[in-house]
Amino acid sequence: MWLILPVWLACTHNEPRKAVTPAQPAPEVAAMEAVNKQLTEKDRDIMEAFIRRKGWAMQHSPDGYYVLILKEGEGPEVKEGSRVECRCTIRLLNGTLCYAQQHRNFIVGRTDEIMGLHKALLHLKKGTEAWFIFPPHLAYGLPGDRDKIPARAILLFEVELLQVS
Repeated sequence: MWLILPVWLACTHNEPRKAVTPAQPAPEVAAMEAVNKQLTEKDRDIMEAFIRRKGWAMQHSPDGYYVLILKEGEGPEVKEGSRVECRCTIRLLNGTLCYAQQHRNFIVGRTDEIMGLHKALLHLKKGTEAWFIFPPHLAYGLPGDRDKIPARAILLFEVELLQVS
């Protein structure tokens, strides 16, 4: 009994609880966020300068890529979960060809494909031909593809949407 009393008293002690304040991000996190913002702005400036130089009327998406529809499709529309087949040619902005006429088959939103392509194909129709410019964070990112696409590359995708199911 004497053993229970100190434990009970310790548990019922009425000290006021300290308010929990949200943790402030570590200085390293704030520094990384600042660098990421600068890189994103620099990438946007590079893409916009390239588009102006080419004289293209590309549209900027809310996700950060640019699109130019060359031919509107007439088939079924791509939705999240659609299985698509497309033919892609991938170039660096300096014109270097990375991959030519590459066939890609994937499920939109569910497979290992670059995020930009998933986002860009949504709501397009079978038969659409389009060009997309993807910043690194929507393409192959910091490492590139470890083959033909270098680190932090901004890419031009020439895409023909062949099948949608």
